Amino acid sequence: MSSAVLIDFEQIYQIRGNKVSSAAKFDEYASYFKKASREIKTQWSNFSSEQHDALGDFAYSLIEPTEEFTGFLDILKAKIYLLFLNLTSQRESYDACVDAIDFLVDTILDCIEQDDPGYQAVLSDTLEELRLNYEHIPKVKPEDSSAWLRNIFDNFVLF
Repeated sequence: MSSAVLIDFEQIYQIRGNKVSSAAKFDEYASYFKKASREIKTQWSNFSSEQHDALGDFAYSLIEPTEEFTGFLDILKAKIYLLFLNLTSQRESYDACVDAIDFLVDTILDCIEQDDPGYQAVLSDTLEELRLNYEHIPKVKPEDSSAWLRNIFDNFVLF
């Protein structure tokens, strides 16, 4: 069984190209991207391998640097756009929209990573290592636990 999530690439490119200038649009897009993230996470196992590949290509295209913002005029235009957003009190909505796009990309990359057979093996090994060496585990505040576990996982993967 295959599922589909509709992602309007034009919306993302409008935001990346500084072509949106309405707080309501930013909020609408942010809501849309968050919904798409939830759908992708819950339906990932129902997607075909072609859909997995297409979503992966999409996510990587958003995180790879583009050559379109290389000149002084491009940087100046982006700064003016941010100034416009600040002056019109839309910066918060813009930032929320960008965060929703980042969350969408992270969701896709997390799903791809969890599909990797090596991921489950490394995760199991990491948790077993923690269980066996629990007395050496430093006290970690709840807000620091994710970073601490990620650090352990990253170090374990390198070996």
